[in-house]
Amino acid sequence: MAEDSKNKATFYCYWLMSLYGVSIVMIGTLVPELLQYFEVSLSEIGFLMTIQCFGGILALFLGSRFAEKVKKSLIIPIAFGALGLGLLIVGYSPSFIVLQSAFFITGFFIRITDIFLNAFVGQIHQEESGIYLNRLHMFFSIGAFTGPFYSGMLIKLDFHWQQIYSIIGILFVVSALLGCWFILPIGKMHQTQSPMNRAPLNFLEIIQDPKIWLLGATLLFYSFHQLSVTVWLPYYMEDALGASKEMANLAISLFWFGIILGRFFVSIIVKNQDPARLLSFGAFVGAFLLVVGIYSRDIFLTTSAYFIVGLLTGAVIPLAFTICYKIFPEVIALATTFLSIFLLSGQMVGPWLLGISAEIFTIHHAIFLTVITLFGCTVVWKLVSPPIASIPTKPALR
Repeated sequence: MAEDSKNKATFYCYWLMSLYGVSIVMIGTLVPELLQYFEVSLSEIGFLMTIQCFGGILALFLGSRFAEKVKKSLIIPIAFGALGLGLLIVGYSPSFIVLQSAFFITGFFIRITDIFLNAFVGQIHQEESGIYLNRLHMFFSIGAFTGPFYSGMLIKLDFHWQQIYSIIGILFVVSALLGCWFILPIGKMHQTQSPMNRAPLNFLEIIQDPKIWLLGATLLFYSFHQLSVTVWLPYYMEDALGASKEMANLAISLFWFGIILGRFFVSIIVKNQDPARLLSFGAFVGAFLLVVGIYSRDIFLTTSAYFIVGLLTGAVIPLAFTICYKIFPEVIALATTFLSIFLLSGQMVGPWLLGISAEIFTIHHAIFLTVITLFGCTVVWKLVSPPIASIPTKPALR
C-alpha cells in the first residue's frame, strides 16, 4: 500500500509538471493577440516576463525561509491551485495593469510549485532520485513542447486568448483538487515516521559549501542557454540563415524534442553513471557541435546541431538537482530554493543579453552566447572535486 501511494503521488507530480510546462511556453503564440487587445508595445509585452520573474524571486526568498518547515505534500496542491487562479485572473484581465498583476502572481506560485515538486520527488525517491527527477523534468519538456500546439490549435478554432488562459486555469484548479487523493496520503505516512536525530542545516551552513555554488553556476549557465535558444533560435534561422518560418519553428520544436529524449535516456542510465560526468560530457560535446553547426551557416546542419544539443544537455537541470540532493539530503527544499535563484537569474538575463548583443553586433555573432554558456557548464564541472559519486547519500528528514 505504501508503494502504491508513492507511485500515485509520483505520477500526480508528473502530471502537474507537464501542465506547468504547457502554461510556461504557450504565451509565445498569443503575443499578437495580446498586442492587439491591449494596444501596447512589444517591450511592454516583454516586461510581463520580467514581472513574472520578480514574482518568482519573491517566492524563492520565502521558500528559503520556510521550505523545511512545511509539508511538501500539502503545499504542492495549494500552490498549484493558486497558480490556476492566477491564470484565471490573466484570462479575465480587463486592463493591462491587471494583467501585469496577474503575471506577478503566476510568477510567485510557479516558483513555489517548482521548488516543492522537485524537492518532494527527490525526497520520496532518494535512492533513485536521478531517475525520477529526470522523468519529472522530461514531463515538463513534454508540456513545453505541447504548449504552442495547444494555444495555436485553439486560436485556429477562433478561441479568444482570454478563453485559452481560462481553460488552462480551470484545468490547474481541478488538478490541484485531485491532490487530496493522490498526494496528501503519502504526506501523512511520512509524517508518522520517526524524525532524524541529526540537526538540520541552516541556510548559512549550506552556502558555505563551495559545491552548492558550482551547482548554481551550472544552472545559471544552462538556464541562460536554454531560454535564449527557445526565444532566439527561430529568429536566427530566418534572419541569418534565410530559413522559412516553418523551418525555423521546426528547429525549435526539434530542440525541445531532443530535450525530451535526453531526459528520458538519462533517467535510465543515471543509476549506473556518475551524474557529474554525464553533465560535463553532454555540455562539452553539445558546445562543440554547435560551433560546427553555426559556423557552417547551413540550415540542416544548424537544426541538427541544436537537436543533438537538446539530446545531450536536456538532463542538466535534473542532474544538477540530483547531485544537490546527495550533498544536502536533510534540507532538500532549502537547497532547491537556493539553486532556483541561479536558475531564475539565467532566465532573466539570457534572452535580454542575447538580444542586446544582436543589436550591437549581429544575430549570427550573438547566437554564440548559447555556445559559450555550454562551455561554461563544462568548465564549472571540471572544478568539482572530489567526484560527487564519492559523497555518501544520507536519509532525508521528513
